[in-house]
Amino acid sequence: MADEVTEEKKSSGSPMLKIIIIVLLILLLSGGGFVGWTLLKKPSEDAQKKEPEPPPVQLNSNSAPVTYNLDTYIVNLMGKSGMSKKYLKIGILLGIGSEEQKPDIDKFKPLINDSVLILLTSKTYNELGTVEGKIQLKQELIMRINQLLGVPMVKKIYFTEFVVQ
Repeated sequence: MADEVTEEKKSSGSPMLKIIIIVLLILLLSGGGFVGWTLLKKPSEDAQKKEPEPPPVQLNSNSAPVTYNLDTYIVNLMGKSGMSKKYLKIGILLGIGSEEQKPDIDKFKPLINDSVLILLTSKTYNELGTVEGKIQLKQELIMRINQLLGVPMVKKIYFTEFVVQ
């Protein structure tokens, strides 16, 4: 009979062993959670402030481009047999030499607009679909506008919008 009592105790297991295993699992999981939380949390504002800040960039007023804003143009592009159903929406800034040149350009703005519109409507979708086509358009615009002005005032062309559809 003593053997039967010993076997029952062995099969049921000791409750103390179960408690120890549960406590160890809780400690292991909470330790892993703490380590994960500390590694994944965002750096605090204090930690961000300790990083050295890059020195502020000081712009030289002489290096800032002087620009003249032309209109935004919306034109039909040329197709195989005349005007196509594709269009171009383009915003243009002229890069000029100085602020003093703006009134001179104002006097020629109607002529500039006309010349720009004629040039843009002569372009096809395929010509403007490449980077080379856009660069060529910039060069043609500079040449045409400077020819109208009689003096090479326009140094660069900047596109502020360029949508071909």
